Amino acid sequence: MWRRPHFVWEEGLLIRLKEGLEGHMWVNHPDRWVWNLEEERVFPVKSCYLKLRMLLVGEEEWNIEEFRVFESIWKSKAPLKVVAFSWKLLLDRIPTRRNLARRNCLPPKVSYRCVLCGITEEPANHLFLHCSFTTKVWTCVMR
Repeated sequence: MWRRPHFVWEEGLLIRLKEGLEGHMWVNHPDRWVWNLEEERVFPVKSCYLKLRMLLVGEEEWNIEEFRVFESIWKSKAPLKVVAFSWKLLLDRIPTRRNLARRNCLPPKVSYRCVLCGITEEPANHLFLHCSFTTKVWTCVMR
């Protein structure tokens, strides 16, 4: 039973809905979530991780050393926010000037050069590893 009479425009929608449901068998048990990537149809985090890795990275783009680093990041005992940041850094998904420009988040005339050294473009690996300023910071941290 419906709470109120249908409007004229709703009658057509209701008819199409009923036609679309023809042939479906109604069962008397609760709905449940199903994960189609696994035979057991149960959601494991690892399955989702592997699917996302294939979508975001693609196997052919990684050499064996990069793949080992990528795999070991998630096994680290570091805090989860550090692990997640490391993963984003490895995938070059942090908001560097270059990435912000790709997303049209910077004004048109802003330089893409590194904010620390100003010498080269600012991809994530330069900003955190190869910049002359960053190298000095890492040297001090390691002492």
